[in-house]
Amino acid sequence: MTDLLCIDCAQSLRLAGVGMTLMNDAGHQAVIGTSGTVASRLEEIQFDLGEGPSLDASRTNRTVGSDDLGDGVLLRWPAFASAALVAGISAVTAVPLGVGGVRLGSLSMYRSSPGRLDEQQRATAHAYGGAAVVVLLHLQERIPSLDLSRDGLHPDLGAPVAYRAEIHQATGFLAVRAAVGMTEALLLLRAHAFAADRSLLDVARDVLAGRLRIHPKENEDD
Repeated sequence: MTDLLCIDCAQSLRLAGVGMTLMNDAGHQAVIGTSGTVASRLEEIQFDLGEGPSLDASRTNRTVGSDDLGDGVLLRWPAFASAALVAGISAVTAVPLGVGGVRLGSLSMYRSSPGRLDEQQRATAHAYGGAAVVVLLHLQERIPSLDLSRDGLHPDLGAPVAYRAEIHQATGFLAVRAAVGMTEALLLLRAHAFAADRSLLDVARDVLAGRLRIHPKENEDD
């Protein structure tokens, strides 16, 4: 699943490679998905050397990168920049992955020629970052045998984070469908859950699965 997301991102943005990594405050880290050999090698090099955009994006919780790895970046990431240039990579953008205050890692996008991502490309890159977070949460929830905490996922990540993520997704989905604001959409979810004597999480999952439609008029006074 993670490799497919990286491959799709690389194809969509016409990149030379994409890599997804996991990282937490304790320093546990792992490469969990790549689009191919080049991205895999560059991600592993960063972990081996302890430097590079993937690590910096997660550590700072900010998008980092270079539009030209051959232009002064050797001072910032000397070993990584040299390895990237040898591999035919001239530019990179790394997007942090996280939920709230919990850091999960980063999604790094490698380009074969120097240059800056335009506004639309940046928006697409961040959209893939959001999708990567959802994939990581689903992996932890649906594959019990995969110990993501041991392999690099933040140890605080668990049911509460997955809960918030699903509620947030359902709120955004309902806001679009009902043409209301996010605050009102969340109130609609809570009101329906209370009236039906169900948990908010169960209602959110039904909304996301298309099993439940909630309309503002359901909660209006007669």
